Amino acid sequence: MKYINFIFFCLSLLFTSHIFALEQKYHESVLPVIAAFKAHDKTAIAALIRYPLKRQYPLPDIKNEAEFINRFDEVFDDELTTVIASSNIKTDWEKVGWRGIMLNNGVMWVDTDGKIIGINSGTSKEQTLAKSLIEDDKQSLHSSINNFEKPVLDWRTANYHIRVDDLGDHNYRYAVWNIDKRAKDKPDMVLFNGDVTVSGTGGNHHYTFKNGRYSYILHVTIIGCDTSPPGWLEVYKDDEQLLSEDVMSTH
Repeated sequence: MKYINFIFFCLSLLFTSHIFALEQKYHESVLPVIAAFKAHDKTAIAALIRYPLKRQYPLPDIKNEAEFINRFDEVFDDELTTVIASSNIKTDWEKVGWRGIMLNNGVMWVDTDGKIIGINSGTSKEQTLAKSLIEDDKQSLHSSINNFEKPVLDWRTANYHIRVDDLGDHNYRYAVWNIDKRAKDKPDMVLFNGDVTVSGTGGNHHYTFKNGRYSYILHVTIIGCDTSPPGWLEVYKDDEQLLSEDVMSTH
């Protein structure tokens, strides 16, 4: 009986490793990434990024190779660099549908062309910079909404300027202005107690705010295609969609 159980255990390990092993045809997409980090070659890594490289607001996105090299130490510290350089292509990387190929459950994402499309970790240098940017951000807002722990989104659609801020402990606040108004102006509407819903391991998620029968939903694109907007706003009255607008720009 023990021998039979051992056979089943070995078969389960084989079956599991077969499921999660990265298919051979994707190795050529990932191996140059690993090699560039092993060599600590910033120029080679910069050439493997799909720009703009999104960073968490209020950090600005990285627009090109020169800016990436200049900001390299913000994005990659020694710990993350070592994780990538020492990763095992057979066990640490996984293809996840249309989202791409992920390292260690989403630490970093690469597309099937071998371009780095997402880095879901923050270095201490980025955190220090973010604190400074948050203080500057507060000074730019109307006094009624300049109290928050950290900013989450600052979006502009065709008709609206939208902000989401975390007041602490994931207590999300939504503020909106008509597009022709300034952030220093009092918002046209402010809602509290928003909910966040995460979609899969790629990082895509959305925030939902309620105002009576109305729902305001902000969809955030972390992993998408070349034509994907940074996100979009939807407004519903009960189950009827009243509005859908893509994000035109992010702060």
